[in-house]
Amino acid sequence: MDQRKQRLDALRPLSQENISRLWPMWEKDDALHVYASNAIEGSTMDLGETLAVLENITIGGKTLGEHLDIVHGQRAYMLMLKLAKDQASVNTTVIRNLHRAVVGGDVEFGGQWREQPVYIRGSRHAPPNYLKLPDLMDDMIAKYETSRAAEHPIATAAKLHLDLVTIHPFVDGNGRTARLLGNLALIRSGFAPILIEKEDRQTYFNVLERCQMGDEPGKSDPTEFIAYVERFQEKALERYLCALEVSQGVPFEQSARQVGLTPNGNAASPMSDGG
Repeated sequence: MDQRKQRLDALRPLSQENISRLWPMWEKDDALHVYASNAIEGSTMDLGETLAVLENITIGGKTLGEHLDIVHGQRAYMLMLKLAKDQASVNTTVIRNLHRAVVGGDVEFGGQWREQPVYIRGSRHAPPNYLKLPDLMDDMIAKYETSRAAEHPIATAAKLHLDLVTIHPFVDGNGRTARLLGNLALIRSGFAPILIEKEDRQTYFNVLERCQMGDEPGKSDPTEFIAYVERFQEKALERYLCALEVSQGVPFEQSARQVGLTPNGNAASPMSDGG
């Protein structure tokens, strides 16, 4: 783990050169992210079926809604990547557009703040009154900008993710939009998109709820969720680091020396040539 950590630290933040090398891989990860995000929300489509739907194949025994969630999810994921590539600002317009893509442009509530109370099944957290949403969303963006100037990018992205699901500004699609928004913030800051998988679903919900409840009612504490996102970021960077090494034909022993490690994982001597 120490060896991995030092390799990862040497990549933080990812250089523009490495980011450009990773874009094709991130684009091909669309099915993974769509499958995982939909599975967290209860979709019964597996990864193979998700890939098939993206190839315009209909899956028997599955609902039209599950098919549309895949199609819309893929468009939303690609929109997120485009926004990140363009270094688009994180604002309410971007959030509304991501949500509209997630639920489909022909849905009446797509990109619209909810005008009714909502409740989260199985959670003690009660989202705020819908009448407060415009102010809460403006405050969330202001808080994000302040965090960007003062905190680590992973903490900033995690807090943005947490804040959106806590406010729950939409009738449906809040979780999927929040995961896209968090990844948008990560990529804009030179980090990798994280993948929260189906197997992590319950832990993800539990951590969110604990942070939303905080030590005092109505006051969230993002500390645990920041650490949770950091673990997924480390996993993502490790995966993409391996891809970079393979794509460039660089064996691990050589890349280890380049970041100041010997092949056995110990720190290189100051007298080492590092080659």
